[in-house]
Amino acid sequence: MTIKQLLETPLGEEHRTGGFQLTVKRARSTREHGKKYLQEVLWLDATGEIAGEILLPKRIPLQNNANINITVCWLQQAEKGEKKLYVEQWTPVQWTADGYEASRSMANSLFDPEDEFIIRGKVRHGVVCAYISAGKMIDRDGIPLNPKSNEYITNNITAWVDFIMTGA
Repeated sequence: MTIKQLLETPLGEEHRTGGFQLTVKRARSTREHGKKYLQEVLWLDATGEIAGEILLPKRIPLQNNANINITVCWLQQAEKGEKKLYVEQWTPVQWTADGYEASRSMANSLFDPEDEFIIRGKVRHGVVCAYISAGKMIDRDGIPLNPKSNEYITNNITAWVDFIMTGA
């Protein structure tokens, strides 16, 4: 079932399906509803988007871009004469190894090489702050640094940053 098909059904008609998948485009506020919780979300699929709510068993809200498999839902009247989708029963979509690899390759293609420069700068800042807060300057082997040698300190900080970034 798609969002377009759902919008063509009458209000209040319960849909019990083998499951259809929707994506949380935008996750919003969560509120208590008896012993469970309701979260406002904006649903998305290839045919469109619709506002709605989802019943959560625990106060662990869904995140943006979460994919779920809906098994029981219905349409309710929303403000301004629009419809909203109320989801009562659902399960998270399980990732396969192929899906995981595809998501990793997509994430890697979105990685901007300039980001590494920014990340390294933040790590370097953290290393320098750690040196200062410790009140002493030591190298990775625990040997005290000679504060008169700026080049030695700079090289040691660079070595720590490389170790943190690569693990080697």
